[in-house]
Amino acid sequence: MQVFDAAATRALLPAAPLVEAVAAAMRARRAGTLHAPERLALPLPEGASWLAMPAADATLAIAKLVAVHPANRGRGLPTIHGQVLVCDARDGRALALLDGPTVTARRTAAVTALGLRTLGRRPPRSIALIGCGAQALEHARLLAELEPIERLHLVGRRREQADALAARLAVEVPRLRVEVASGVAGAVDRVDAAIALTTSLAPVLPAELPEDLLVVGVGAFRPQMAELPPSLLHARAVIVDALDGARGEAGDLIQAGIDWSRVSELVDHLGAAAPAGPAPVFKTVGQAAWDLAAAHVACRRLAAPC
Repeated sequence: MQVFDAAATRALLPAAPLVEAVAAAMRARRAGTLHAPERLALPLPEGASWLAMPAADATLAIAKLVAVHPANRGRGLPTIHGQVLVCDARDGRALALLDGPTVTARRTAAVTALGLRTLGRRPPRSIALIGCGAQALEHARLLAELEPIERLHLVGRRREQADALAARLAVEVPRLRVEVASGVAGAVDRVDAAIALTTSLAPVLPAELPEDLLVVGVGAFRPQMAELPPSLLHARAVIVDALDGARGEAGDLIQAGIDWSRVSELVDHLGAAAPAGPAPVFKTVGQAAWDLAAAHVACRRLAAPC
């Protein structure tokens, strides 16, 4: 079995194949040929979580174990730790151990990219990232590989955090024009899409937004978290990556008392025209099926039997 650190894992997950693999995983999950139960979440001290996520199809089986520690920001430590064990489903052999936070960040950004491509009326050229942590960095990296994005507007909880991310992106993705916004309101009025990437317990986006602004909620993954205002969720079509996970974990939707009968999954929209009316809200909570999609991409890069 090969073991891959963060940099090596990222190199195994190029953006375009990863987005296509996520789309294929969504279709396979709908068809019943990919099995991925709801993740098991256990509470840890200081509001942290221990997450266990298995998934399997006819050729690969994976298990991801992740610890999410929001308080680590004050310790100078990563918020997320974890690993993804990839096995051959046909004989049980362990094939690879991938870096869990990197898989999580890359496949999460790939789901966002798939949502932007599927639900947007046109490819976005400017995007606001609300939150400037690891997910924001990986979203910027992956989206820059895929989309004709010209500008990023960064909004951080602290100005120095946004400045640091802007400086890093200036080195890593010099073709992008990256600006640090003074606040959310000013940023969202100037972009095609806004992506919320925080662990906030209260909405970080204003209730009134331009009708053509596509909103993606990524960061809130527990019932007590909420990045998106209830009025926005009630006013627009709501689409999620996985309904079973969203019902239990999408705090934005749970706290808003959303009518789940009007919530659809992204797989329902793949290959279709963008929804009519105001731009929808796309809410993601993550699913082990998307980690399995990443494992398939990594195995193909390794020429492993998968």
